[in-house]
Amino acid sequence: MNATTCRAILHARDWHSESVLPPPAVRDWLLYRGSLTAKLRQHGELSVHIEHEGWRDDTPPVWQRDAWLAIHHDRWIYAETRIAQTASALRALQTLGAAPIGPWLYQQNPQRLSLHWRRDPASGLYARKSTLLVHGEPLHIAELFLAAFPWP
Repeated sequence: MNATTCRAILHARDWHSESVLPPPAVRDWLLYRGSLTAKLRQHGELSVHIEHEGWRDDTPPVWQRDAWLAIHHDRWIYAETRIAQTASALRALQTLGAAPIGPWLYQQNPQRLSLHWRRDPASGLYARKSTLLVHGEPLHIAELFLAAFPWP
């Protein structure tokens, strides 16, 4: 699956709030409220491969980081992070490089404002998206669980 397809799945409009429970086999991952990075690392060596980092022509402008998260070199997740140009946390995110976002993010004690999930009808893949407050400013993260992801 390529990045364009992943982005299309993540930008669909048919999301469920966390009050609508996903199927039991996927629930623990989709509704997990802690660091996805830490949860992934329980399964092996995590590597991050940056697909894209840079400014989007949104109004107002946002900085976006698209990355593939892999365990033992198998791509498990495609992740998209967006933050406003004016956010105080922007510089920290821009300097992460190929490091996972989780360790930095959870040191900031973020407040989760929303958590949504969806199942893409065409591919059968599941995704989740969250809005978190970091230093009082929103940070948006969306994650697509790829076909190689080992659901329980």
